[in-house]
Formats: sequence, structure tokens, C-alpha cells
Amino acid sequence: MQARDCVLVRNNEYDFSNFLRGCLGSAHAMQAPHPVGARVVVLSDQLTRMEVGAHAWREALQVIAPPYGLLPTDARAAVQAVTLPHAAARPWAPAHVRAARAASGDVAVSWVRCARTGGDSWGPGDVPLGETSEAYQLDILSGTAVKRSVTVTCPAADQIADFGAPPASLHIRVAQLESGGAPGLNTKLTITL
Repeated sequence: MQARDCVLVRNNEYDFSNFLRGCLGSAHAMQAPHPVGARVVVLSDQLTRMEVGAHAWREALQVIAPPYGLLPTDARAAVQAVTLPHAAARPWAPAHVRAARAASGDVAVSWVRCARTGGDSWGPGDVPLGETSEAYQLDILSGTAVKRSVTVTCPAADQIADFGAPPASLHIRVAQLESGGAPGLNTKLTITL
């Protein structure tokens, strides 16, 4: 989450406004609202990114975190064994998912790709792909049950035969597939047609 305006109200208390949520692939974490008074961790340039090779994903790693500016051998360094999921390498969830019914009864579903790396350009055109190929898993849902799951290479249009008659709303889930075919983070929503 980012906020354009941050005003110090009193000691250690701030008033935030004009939020930008879902930054850096965190849109999936924005589903449940945070309660008023929830703690906020401020990320600064004192943090560092831990580079982890592909061979180390899902392996127990010993992480040593010394206080800022000190060496890992310092007695105050925190030591912990962690097993990192492959989550940081997954494609981010598509944004701006939309659906509209055409006169034919077909439903066209569209979205915008989100780039995990190199997507900060404000120039024209799509954000960089980030994967060797572009494919998406589009699930048509009925409650929690998957009525149909298709792999598409771009936003899709399809006749909704799964429900017998065209439904008044459509519950969908869409995720970009990583190079190995596993789905990344997804966007799931119900769209009134």
C-alpha cells in the first residue's frame, strides 16, 4: 500500500489519505480490509533484497540479519532457518478484469497483464512480459466449483454453455501461467453481465 498524503497528527500517529493499494503484486492481499488502527510497517532503504537462486527455492536456508550497518558475525544478529516458497517468482495477478455480453450472447472477458519486473515504464504499449510465453488460466466458477478451466493466450470471448442459459453474473478467476505452466497469483471476482 502507498499513500500520497501522510500527515503527522501527534507523536507516532499519522493520517494517511489517497491510497494506492495492491502495489508490487500484492493485490491478492487486499481482499480483506485491514481494521482501523492496524499496525503499519514502513519499508525504507535500510532493507535489502535477498537474492535467492532457483536451486534454493523450497530449501531450508539459514538467514542471518544483523542490525543495520553491522556484520553478520555480530552477536546481536538474528539467526533463523527459513524455507522460501517460489511465490516471489510467480507472475502477478492480472488487473482490470472485465466481462461484457455481446449481442450474440457471448461473454468477452478481458484483463491487463501485470509485470513482475520492469513494469514501471509510463510509455505507450504493454508492460514487459517477464515470461518466455504468455498464457493464462481462466476458470469459470459456480460458487467454489470450477465449471470450466481453459488456457488462453489472450483475453477471451466464449459462449457460456456451462449454465444452460446465460447467467446474470459470472464468477471468474484468471491467472497468468509461468513458463512451467503453473498458475501465478490470480484475480477472482463476480461480474454482473
